[in-house]
Amino acid sequence: MIAQARVVLILLVSGTDAASAHDVIGGVGGFYGGLLHPVLVPAHILSLVALGLLIGQQAPPGRKALLAVFAALLIAGIAVVVAAFAAEDMDLAILGVAAIAGVAVALARPLPVTVAALLLVIAGVALELDSVPQEISMLRTLLALGGTAIAALLIPAVLAALMTYLRRDWQRIGVRIVGSWIAASAILVLALRFAR
Repeated sequence: MIAQARVVLILLVSGTDAASAHDVIGGVGGFYGGLLHPVLVPAHILSLVALGLLIGQQAPPGRKALLAVFAALLIAGIAVVVAAFAAEDMDLAILGVAAIAGVAVALARPLPVTVAALLLVIAGVALELDSVPQEISMLRTLLALGGTAIAALLIPAVLAALMTYLRRDWQRIGVRIVGSWIAASAILVLALRFAR
């Protein structure tokens, strides 16, 4: 049994290709690759879920304003990429946002709108800068970043809307637990990155 498992493991490892930076699923590029990118990259989904829960904890008028700010900043992130601005290690900024937003969700205290907006500013631009595909074509890059922007806006918007239905104490405690897990995960990954 153990020998068979070793053979299967060796076959799996020998059949893999070299890793690529932003092709989340091989052969899926353009708009659909961008649409899947925030869902399949762990740092992105942690950040987007934490931001969605954070927005959901805000007062109703603040929710809409924060989602509008986030949408504008995702578009601004595309403009920054089109202007040929390049940045490295944007995943660190994304993980930092996830950690801060996760802690805020775990504390269950709505942040001032300006502080929450600042987190969304950092997240919006960093998500787009970290989602630039390897393709050289400007059209395919714009399509991919457009897909990323749509997915990155839908995830927090849906979670913020769902938060309005969570009124029982045990549901709110569950949200706080999810926020603490997100914060812990992001902090652990950041600690490992800085320990290198």
